[in-house]
Amino acid sequence: MDQRSTVSTELNSKKINIKGFEINYMKVGNGPHKLLIFPGVLGVVRSFGPLTENLNGENYTIYVWDPPGYGLSRPPNRDFSPGFLDRDADCAIALMEALGINRYSMLGWCNGGCTAMIAASRAADRVDKLVVWSCNAYVTAKDLELYKMTRDVHGWPEGRRITQFKAYGEKYVTDTWSGWIDAFQKILDEDDGDVCRDALAKINAPTLILHGAKDDFIPVEHGVYLQENIKRSTLEIFPEGRHIVHMMYPEKFVSIVDNFLSSMQ
Repeated sequence: MDQRSTVSTELNSKKINIKGFEINYMKVGNGPHKLLIFPGVLGVVRSFGPLTENLNGENYTIYVWDPPGYGLSRPPNRDFSPGFLDRDADCAIALMEALGINRYSMLGWCNGGCTAMIAASRAADRVDKLVVWSCNAYVTAKDLELYKMTRDVHGWPEGRRITQFKAYGEKYVTDTWSGWIDAFQKILDEDDGDVCRDALAKINAPTLILHGAKDDFIPVEHGVYLQENIKRSTLEIFPEGRHIVHMMYPEKFVSIVDNFLSSMQ
């Protein structure tokens, strides 16, 4: 996304008070099918250019939000105390209620996918369809080792590191990323690695799961598990895809998502 697109995105964002938080969100398009997009860790509303720029605005109205502690939904700083994904899910549902939107679909990437699955299980009567990618319902000791290898943010690829530092500042990125890793270590130690397993059986919406076969952060086995445990779900694997499949293959990704959202099921 070029600089002009980034500036435009920031100018189009708004804030609304939800559960005591000033929640930042962006609205794109004016179509009848409403979509809510959930970002990953340290995500921001402008992270979803492939979707906001390429899905037809006459068919969709897209809402991208910053959960508390991310993007422009600050202060406060991010809170990773137990139940943080559940709190995000409740906040997302409350956001759509405040906006007066009764029927919508949810899309979530990485940790945002976890939150979207929880939210879809809690608002099953309102969610038309669910799309999640590069996400997981549980965490293992092996997964944690992968996460810990990324704790030093100065070792991240330059493009990612610079983008995050510009958005948040070096200290906030460092502290928040470490806080997220520690939170998942706690989930592994105290909850037997259960991120959102219980939510899966309660999801009623047709669900599209996308995963990169070469995702070295959340291995593809997690996508397979989701497909096996969410009824009415379909798994689309990108053979050469990594964690950011929506950025690696934007045209293919958007086409698959668009076809799924627009199909009758």
